[in-house]
Amino acid sequence: MNYWQRCKLLLALIGISSSLYAQNSDLSPANWNAQWVTMSSTQSADYGVYLFRKQFDLTNYSGPFIIHCTADNHYRLYVNGKLAGMGPARFDLSNWYYETIDIGPLLKYGSNTLAVEVLYYGPYKPRAQFTKAMGLLVQGHTDKEAAIINTGSTPWKVTTNEGIDVWPVKSSAFYGAFPGDSITAQFHPWGWEQASYKDTDWEIATPTASIALQGKSALDWRLLTPRTINPLTLEKQRFIGVKDAHNLEIGKSFLAGVEPLNIPAKQKVSLLFDAGYQTTGLPELQLSGGLDADINITYIPEYSGGTKLQDHISPDGAARRTFQPSGYRTFRYIRLDIATSKSPLTLIDYTNNYLQQQLTDKSAFTASATLDTLWKVAKQIAFTGAQDFLIEDAYNEQLQYIQGARIHGLAIAAITGDLQLLKQAIWQAAQSRIPEGLIRDRYPADDRIISVSSSLQWIGSIQDYLMLKNDKVFAKQLYPGVKQLLNWFEENQDPQTGLATANMPYRNDVPVAKLTYQYIYALRQAAQIAGYCDAPVDSLSYSKTADKLREQLYQQCYDQSKSLFADAPGKSSFSRSTTALAVLGQAVPPKQVKNVMQRVLNEKAGSNETFWEKYFIFKAMQESGVTDEYAEELRLFLAMYEQKLPAFYKSSVALANLYLLGITAGIQSTSYGFKTVLIAPDPGKQPQVKATMAHPDGGTISVDLQFTNNRVKGKVSLPFGVTGKFRWRGKDITLHGGPQEVSL
Repeated sequence: MNYWQRCKLLLALIGISSSLYAQNSDLSPANWNAQWVTMSSTQSADYGVYLFRKQFDLTNYSGPFIIHCTADNHYRLYVNGKLAGMGPARFDLSNWYYETIDIGPLLKYGSNTLAVEVLYYGPYKPRAQFTKAMGLLVQGHTDKEAAIINTGSTPWKVTTNEGIDVWPVKSSAFYGAFPGDSITAQFHPWGWEQASYKDTDWEIATPTASIALQGKSALDWRLLTPRTINPLTLEKQRFIGVKDAHNLEIGKSFLAGVEPLNIPAKQKVSLLFDAGYQTTGLPELQLSGGLDADINITYIPEYSGGTKLQDHISPDGAARRTFQPSGYRTFRYIRLDIATSKSPLTLIDYTNNYLQQQLTDKSAFTASATLDTLWKVAKQIAFTGAQDFLIEDAYNEQLQYIQGARIHGLAIAAITGDLQLLKQAIWQAAQSRIPEGLIRDRYPADDRIISVSSSLQWIGSIQDYLMLKNDKVFAKQLYPGVKQLLNWFEENQDPQTGLATANMPYRNDVPVAKLTYQYIYALRQAAQIAGYCDAPVDSLSYSKTADKLREQLYQQCYDQSKSLFADAPGKSSFSRSTTALAVLGQAVPPKQVKNVMQRVLNEKAGSNETFWEKYFIFKAMQESGVTDEYAEELRLFLAMYEQKLPAFYKSSVALANLYLLGITAGIQSTSYGFKTVLIAPDPGKQPQVKATMAHPDGGTISVDLQFTNNRVKGKVSLPFGVTGKFRWRGKDITLHGGPQEVSL
């Protein structure tokens, strides 16, 4: 097993709390006695990198050695010099995650060392980072482990890393991701994480606060709760080439890590490394020599116009120094601008440690070269944004928006069968609720950006989740928030017209008819959720309210000549998504649905049409069965990709994957828990479509279909326990679990 395979295995140990806790529950969280610790001279608001160490002897210990670890802001845990974990996953102060890690495989007989790097960004923290003050907390899982390693009740040592400082990002545009690093190798305590390092001059860490658990009253706002999602994994990636190299020739042997690259003294060199596609991770530069050289590292996205994010390194002239940024970076290209001084510099190796949520790709799609490329690129972007939460813009913002997370999470579920990130996004949005009942557009985030539209989409995300997973406990947790939100809308709409009012709080310039149709659609979805949550009276009430509103709005907003629904009663502006929402809200008479949808698909998409608006059109196509012009929707994605538009590199571009699985291959859930399926393919001009979608309960749904002369034949396979229908040109075939052949 090579080093990077070991890293993936070790990091996979994070998040094992549920199974191990059931096996050995000597100390329940209510009985934990560790304390948060800090460095006594720390200024709580300042940027800093802090190093903690704990040395202990093991003479008669065998089996697992389980610890619970968290920090404020971020930590990297080393055991006897080996990386054992990173965290914590980000949420808010009332839901402060800790990771559970079995460090037993890295321990040895005799002396052992735990070393933890805590990164505290202070005023430069990412926008998604909540904080109280720099600190570390380590708690043993049992009495025996606690007596050995607990922070606060056993001594830990701490110092600051004077070799790392912040390199602020300067941008006139909004920037919410990690800042850059300025690394001065001369002041870095090299080998600090190794057992042999001498820490005699380090100070003893100072206890600051006792443990406080989520759901309890406490003086400390960091209320602990266990990490609920898979760990992040690291995987070594090599650059595919050097795009541009001035005054220097780069051979493939350097890119392969076989031969070093030597840069003479008193030289200026610019190297542009190409990863092959936009990716994310912790790039690692290993070098020797180069005393007093300057190395500027610039991370460049695949599109033009991104914020300039840089790191800076000043080597100390020593051999085999390894540098890695404090926060993960997103890039297609990395430019190294190197200016050597009196000493030559040797680049030994440069790689990326690709970072993403621990996910297994179970999907596949093949139809044509163009569509296959779209499938691959959109999927890669979706994986890049699958971190501790569903990140929409991995380069500039690194924030989770409920509108984008809905699409992103559904795509990840279709590709992997894993619903953890979607479920977490729904829950985190619920935790962002303001007193009025609305939720924040993005969360976790230390701001208060709110819109009615995003709040209504949150209801839709619950419905989407339940269509994939039977989870009544979760639904009942969320349902009171659904009721509160719908009640708020009812109280703030125009009682005469039923429309959202122009001065409705948090309307944020969304057209009043579009917002009201979104409300009607949310009512339809809430009616199903209420029925599922054993609230039949509410379910009936929501349905009746939606029926009443659809009659009012049809009269005010439907334009007979255009076969479209206007954005407002004046009928001066129209958008595709407004009419799609009317279809989804069952506001269109059944006999008119086909004509209306065809009109929507014949309309040219506006240049500012968002992915979530496209998602409504996608859902309306699925529910109406009108998919004739869907190929044009895919061309819009392809045009964005070909033009390298920044919007294409947002994670909700994974809507393209949903299109390809849900319309080209035609696979969609038709009941809660994905117990039944409809497969209604629309291949467009493709003679063959092969696709595989992951099922959340395990297994996959796959199709292998050939299309000739308006006929279809091929093979379909469903997981056992799942049934459904195969539909082609208005004719149905009943499907059962397992493989079967179809022909129509």
